[in-house]
Amino acid sequence: MARTVVLTLLLWIMVQLQKLDYFFLGLLGSAALACALDTIPYFGHYLAVPVLYICIWKITRASLMPDAVFTVVVSYALMFLVKILLLTALIGDLRPAADYQDQPEARSAIIGSKSAPPARAAPPATNQLPAIAVPANVPAKSADDWLKDISVKGVTANGNKSMLLISANKKSYTLVMNEQTEVQTATGPCRMRLANLSEAWATVEVNGEAAYLRIH
Repeated sequence: MARTVVLTLLLWIMVQLQKLDYFFLGLLGSAALACALDTIPYFGHYLAVPVLYICIWKITRASLMPDAVFTVVVSYALMFLVKILLLTALIGDLRPAADYQDQPEARSAIIGSKSAPPARAAPPATNQLPAIAVPANVPAKSADDWLKDISVKGVTANGNKSMLLISANKKSYTLVMNEQTEVQTATGPCRMRLANLSEAWATVEVNGEAAYLRIH
């Protein structure tokens, strides 16, 4: 819904700047159709763009090239810019806090580390987090079994603001330190939380069960 609103607004601005004929419901319907097609995996975006070309061409009764094509290309480019700005605002400030001087310097994970995972130990009571609510109809699997479908794509070590970028079922997810995230795997959804980071291993909780994920 939000993407449809933003795309409609951008198309309206472009049409107004070019002083093209239009009717608002036509712009809204074109944006909704393009956004719906864009959600189709693999080829959705390649189908949405030419469909939007044709819709704008018919609505504005302008030339397909360059008027309709120019309007759609610039609108998509501006929408991508809006996504980047929103993502940057949501991530927030990743710089270390003033009292972070005693913490180890943030560094990249060691590639191909062969070290064994640390011994599992319960966290201190003062640092324990609220129990994770397990989604309904979740397959009965251990944390290690869930992690077989998950791979690490990147890591940002920054104290209590550390983040882990993972891939599951061809989608990417960002695990933020001590924040719960629902991850859709090939066998179903699970709740994950990043609890700790070391040079070669990430300690995660999968549906409330602690496990270790190799960083590589």
